[in-house]
Amino acid sequence: MSRLSAGAAALEVRTVDELPSAIRWGGAWHPIQHIALSWQLDLCWWGARVYRDYYKLLAGGMALVIYYDLLTDAWGIQRVYD
Repeated sequence: MSRLSAGAAALEVRTVDELPSAIRWGGAWHPIQHIALSWQLDLCWWGARVYRDYYKLLAGGMALVIYYDLLTDAWGIQRVYD
């Protein structure tokens, strides 16, 4: 099962070689244990451009999808699996 955020939840992310290495969630840093999948999305959705790098990963015992918005230079959470 997964939960989708109503709006993009802002996220602090540490990176190594431009890949996420840890996320700040619930006031604590969680190392990323595994990146299962990554992909890039570049499209126009309802007249607005979406240009993001997505990562499906395991961090701190959680499975989630995070993204880096290449237009706004910001990280966000797309989905948390429970």
